[in-house]
Amino acid sequence: MIEEVFHKEIFWCIIVVMLLQSTIIWGQVPEIPTPQQGTMGRYDNMLRGSEPNFPDIISSISINNSAQRRNEAIIRDVMENERKRNEISRQLALREFLKSNDIPLPDFSTNPGTEYFHNARKEIVEMLEGKRKLSLKRTIFITENAFFQNKMKYEEYDAAIQNLKRICLLKMHEEKLDTNDGLAKLMMAFRVMTEVIEVKEPGTEKTIVHHPMKYDFDDYMALNNKSNYMVSKLLSENTGQCHSMPLLFLILAEELGAEAFWSFSPSHSFVKFKDKKNRWYNLELTQGAIVTDDFYMNSGFIKSKAIQTGIYLNPQSTKQAIAHMLNDLSFYYIACNGYDRFVEENSNLVLKYTPSDLTAYQLYANNKTAQALYLIDICGRPSKEQLPEYPQAYRLYQQMIQSYERIDSLGYEKMPAEMYHDWLQRLNKEKTLPENQLSPIIQLKK
Repeated sequence: MIEEVFHKEIFWCIIVVMLLQSTIIWGQVPEIPTPQQGTMGRYDNMLRGSEPNFPDIISSISINNSAQRRNEAIIRDVMENERKRNEISRQLALREFLKSNDIPLPDFSTNPGTEYFHNARKEIVEMLEGKRKLSLKRTIFITENAFFQNKMKYEEYDAAIQNLKRICLLKMHEEKLDTNDGLAKLMMAFRVMTEVIEVKEPGTEKTIVHHPMKYDFDDYMALNNKSNYMVSKLLSENTGQCHSMPLLFLILAEELGAEAFWSFSPSHSFVKFKDKKNRWYNLELTQGAIVTDDFYMNSGFIKSKAIQTGIYLNPQSTKQAIAHMLNDLSFYYIACNGYDRFVEENSNLVLKYTPSDLTAYQLYANNKTAQALYLIDICGRPSKEQLPEYPQAYRLYQQMIQSYERIDSLGYEKMPAEMYHDWLQRLNKEKTLPENQLSPIIQLKK
């Protein structure tokens, strides 16, 4: 696949155009002046002196026209040779420049709106460093709000979450469940998100009806609409996918004071929790099922190496989940601007707190790829053998390859999109199997 990036020919005319365009964009590429056509003197064919006879005038005009044509041809040759010499000089200058280490990479930090992303990161880092209270709810809000240029209202976002929390607690009181029981609170939050819940409003004759949150199969990868990835969209439309639904559950758990953990499988995320005997279970919010790790292992895309390195099925702490949200911040930043050092810095921050965060490795690799291909393109797409002649491009190319190798070493194997869709459909059927109807939810329904 990498071989396709390179071509044996070097198209210098493309380089000239790209570099001149880059000058406008980045303002750091030296301008090489374009040769200007010299001014030619006017050739006067009028004879001065005594009045000539008619035949002499015709003869003189003919001679002068012939001389003018010869002179113009000579001038054209001189100008063409000069143009070629200037072009060669320009190409040599460009080649020397391209072999330097000073070609500026894309940097969108001065784009309008990027300040919202930088401010969001600053607040998240302060949480991770202990300067602010850890809050997944707040982290998710500022991450999504950066994409919307800080136009969301925290009060409305929080009110929707508080309403879900209130329904959980009202239903627990109605069913005489212990509101100090962490497992009971988790199971009630699970029911609120996956079942029709009817509960009486205290002091009134009204009944609150809350409908389950549904999986949105339309653009569930958020390729066309980035808001499909967001918790704020789930709160407003009651539909989400395997990213937003587990995150909302984790927010509810945080609000209720119960312990739950985010976890990942190929192209998917879910919630892990422990019962009172410290046995692990998994909440599959996308289909309202409680499943074992074996269910995810049966997908066929989880290697034993991936379990050992911790990229899959590993419970994330609250701090690690908050650090992971920097990946989401990068995701939204790329959608608004593109790849630059902001993405790489976020990946390094995530890996500081979660060395097994696959998404951080993938975003880092994507950023290195974008940088390498940018420079390779500017250098005229030299062949792989010629690439070492361009140290900066070659160095980024090597870093790109190393980042791919690092991901492979983690045990990663990509699940095709169509197989993931089939897996979700199969999950809807398998949730009814006896082995996936585990005791915690059954006990709470009695």
